[in-house]
Amino acid sequence: MLIEPRLTEIRERLLKMAEIAENMIDNAIKAIIEHDPQYLKYVEENEDVVDKMEVENESLIITTMARYQPEAKYLRFLVMDLFVNRDLERIGDHAENIKEHAQSILQKPKLKEYVDLPIMTQLAIQMLKDAIKSFAEMDTELARDVIKRDDKIDALEDQIIRELYTYMVEDPTTIKVGLRLIDVVKNIERVADIATNLAEEVIYMKEGKMLRHQEIDEE
Repeated sequence: MLIEPRLTEIRERLLKMAEIAENMIDNAIKAIIEHDPQYLKYVEENEDVVDKMEVENESLIITTMARYQPEAKYLRFLVMDLFVNRDLERIGDHAENIKEHAQSILQKPKLKEYVDLPIMTQLAIQMLKDAIKSFAEMDTELARDVIKRDDKIDALEDQIIRELYTYMVEDPTTIKVGLRLIDVVKNIERVADIATNLAEEVIYMKEGKMLRHQEIDEE
């Protein structure tokens, strides 16, 4: 069908957008971990790129719906493409938030050697990568695995925040940096939440049901 090349184009654009958004998060966190503002350049250079792609992708998806008036199967995929496009733009927003916090954090001496923050970040990015892969391949088994990993992110978030509060209580001069870092951690947790949402949408598209964490655990 004529619509299939258009669907392939949309999917390829979304995968490229996902790659840029993932790298924005990665570079924003590296700036903090390595105390090096050079990493923030990638985020700054791609903020508008992601926003522009989001607008272009949405226009392409809606135009495809109007032009081809797709049957139900294709229409469901296009609707999901809209959800994914929206979620990827939100990932870019979280990268921008982290960049803004990083700009302030880097003006002060490094608070500590960050151990759990890079681990949490890489887990969240891998969740996002696998959620996008499950979307591209309609792989519900991988999607379920992504959802299960969210508990690890939540545990790391709690651990890092407790440690930061300890630093702030013991040394009030670290409060400004500590609060910034807490916001950074919360942004990473939201990235993992978006990955989880994407995985749930894949399961809904393939199986017609939206799973929650407890339902995953029960299976």
